[in-house]
Amino acid sequence: MHIVVLETDLFPDRQTMEAALTSLAHGPAAHRLSRCDLRRGAPSEGEWDAVLDAVLAGDVVVTV
Repeated sequence: MHIVVLETDLFPDRQTMEAALTSLAHGPAAHRLSRCDLRRGAPSEGEWDAVLDAVLAGDVVVTV
């Protein structure tokens, strides 16, 4: 499964979410994770295009 992680700092318990994502990426049925960092301010148009491409290609989108 391809999981897209949108890094936003909106999730209040980030440590728990990171532990869960790490177990998904390295567990017995390892899944592919792609991360999009949206914490640095307003992304450029090209960066938004990359985020949208990742979201459309992913099976699951998670916001942390």
